[in-house]
Amino acid sequence: MAVLTAAIAPVLSCSGEATGPQGSLCDTRHGVEVCVDRPEYRSNESILITARNLSDRPVFKDACGTTTEPVPVSEEDFRPTYNPQRNCGQAVTRAAVVERMVRLEPGASTRDTLRLGYSPQDFYRVTVWLLTPDGALAFDTPATSGVFVVPPRPLFP
Repeated sequence: MAVLTAAIAPVLSCSGEATGPQGSLCDTRHGVEVCVDRPEYRSNESILITARNLSDRPVFKDACGTTTEPVPVSEEDFRPTYNPQRNCGQAVTRAAVVERMVRLEPGASTRDTLRLGYSPQDFYRVTVWLLTPDGALAFDTPATSGVFVVPPRPLFP
């Protein structure tokens, strides 16, 4: 628990400004680079997400399962679950997921907007699930963005 406290402590600084994570707003996994446009978002804001295929083969990006996940203390604790209902509704079928997935050719990119929704103060990243052409998960883990922060709400506006 001490590690978690140390990781969050910079966000709780008394200067009145949140100090977000240091480093890149992008990350590359499974040959796909995922980027967010800012290091800090407020709860309920929209996030601009860029996904770029850096591999030498087409990839299939799931439009239904893209979401945000809190950053765990340890990378070993990062166990996101695939949930296509997040953006495509409770009754979404694999056929609907296939219909909405985006084929990215090598070097191609997409820009999407994701509404953050209510999110408590924490460090987060965007997860983008990659699929096979028939709509099955291509990997057990998603491609992810770099880290961004949702700072504490001000006590006095």
